[in-house]
Parts: sequence; structure tokens; C-alpha cells
Amino acid sequence: MERSGSEDARTMERYEALRERGSQAAHQGRLTEALEWFEEACEVATGSAEPTVRDLAYCNRAAIAIRLDHGDEHTANLQQILLRTSDPHVAWLSAYNLSLHYDRVSTYKRALFYGRIALRYSEELQDAGHRASALNQIGNVLAAMNQFETALEHFHRADDLLRDRFDPSRASILDNLGYSLVVLGRYPEAFSMLFQSLRIFRRYGSYLEADPRLALCFAYLHIGRPGRAIHHGNRALEIAEDTGDPRTAKYSLLLLGEAYKLAGRRTAARECFDLLQQVYYPDMPQVPSMLFGLDLCKVINLRA
Repeated sequence: MERSGSEDARTMERYEALRERGSQAAHQGRLTEALEWFEEACEVATGSAEPTVRDLAYCNRAAIAIRLDHGDEHTANLQQILLRTSDPHVAWLSAYNLSLHYDRVSTYKRALFYGRIALRYSEELQDAGHRASALNQIGNVLAAMNQFETALEHFHRADDLLRDRFDPSRASILDNLGYSLVVLGRYPEAFSMLFQSLRIFRRYGSYLEADPRLALCFAYLHIGRPGRAIHHGNRALEIAEDTGDPRTAKYSLLLLGEAYKLAGRRTAARECFDLLQQVYYPDMPQVPSMLFGLDLCKVINLRA
């Protein structure tokens, strides 16, 4: 039975309302709520006559699930969407999401493969924002592989595309530039980039500050200022707990433990390492003692 034009219009109206609510929640850091809205939008979109709408709805849902570390259940569908779609925006989004997922689960060759597909589609779209996002994502994967010089080239190319903007997309690139410069020991440049990133994110909402705060914590540890590292690490942890971001919470606990250790506050350091072990490594009771014996700045990669 064919659907009427009025039914399609009502479906699209309902879908757009749900998508907008999901986008607002995501932009405000409420990821669990955003996932609920996007899941409902995805259900509504199944009634659409437009396959592109259905695919976009699924990609939006998968993007949030990936940020919440539930991406495994979506990879097969994203791959199917990428193979079958003729829409370059859908192709870009599915490839970009796949790269994000494989990056988060440390499958870096696949992450690079899909990141480069996203970059190819961004060139077809001729959109600076999409191209910058793809370059930024490829840079992230290269950084996770400890190829920081090559990663830096990609971050600079991404930044050149958005240099006139003052928005979260550029702030994310500046954060990645700053972190890479810390690893390479170029501290004055690194702090300049990281504080630029933080200023932009603060304009758009405090929930966005976690990444540059975490990188600043790392940077201050590198130059031997644990007090400043503690300040930024605590703020990153607060935001991670508020938004339900497990990855940032884990790294915040690691760096805070190291900062307290360097500051001579062993009890506070032990509390951080114990909590880290209980939540993220429940079958490894030796983790706190092991961390007390390591110089984390020499072994940790926040992008890995």
C-alpha cells in the first residue's frame, strides 16, 4: 500500500523534531539522552520513503553510540550503508563514523582506511568542514600510532581550512595540534594552541572543555608543574563524569594520579589509581602499584 504525501510529510516533520532534540543534547554533552532521541528518530525514519533519510538517521545514532563506546554493534550496518549509498554525504558520515570506532578500539589500520575514504568523499562534497574533520580524524589515528610528525601535518592542513572560524570544529583541531606539540617537546607552541582551544570551547559550553583540559594536564606534567596539572585534570574528570564519557574519565584518573604522585600527595594518588583499577581494570589488582612505579608521561599516549 502506497503512502500518501501527507503521511510522508508528517513522518519527516516528526523525524526532524527528534533529530533536532538529539543534536541539541549531543552539543550540550548529554550523550545518553542524545542517543535516546536519535534512536527514536531512527525508528521514525524507517517509515520514510527516502533511503537517504533512513541512512542519515542511522549514522547519527551510531555516532553517539561510538562516543559511548558501544560502536561494535553498529559497524556491520555502517559498512553496508557505505557500500550501497550513492549519496556522498551519507558515504562521508558512515566512513567517518567507522574510522572513529576503529580508532577508539585501537584497530588503527582500519581506522586509517575509513578515514581516508571519508577524506575522499569530503573532496567530492567540496566542503571545507567535512574535509577538515576527515584530516583531523586521520591525524588522530596517526597520533595514536605515535606518528606525531605526520599527524601534525594533517592537523595543520585541517587548521588551514578553518583558520577563519571560531567554533568547536577548529577548537578540536587546535587541541590535537597542542597535544602533538607537547609530545614533540615544543611547549610554548603547545600551550598557545591548547589555550586557544580552551577559549573557543568555553564560549560554546563548559562541557566541551574536557579535551583541552586533559591535554593541559598532560602538558603541565611534562614541564614539572603538578599543581596546575591537578587543576586541569580535576576539571576534565568532572566534565567526563557529567557527560558520561568513559574514555576521558579513564585518562583523567591516570593523569590526576600521576600529578598527585609528583606533588607528594600519595594518598590522593592512590585514591585515583584505585578507582581507575576498580572501574576500568577490575581483573588487574596490581594496577595501582604498577602505576606508582611508572613515569606515565613517558609511556602514556592520550590518543591511543
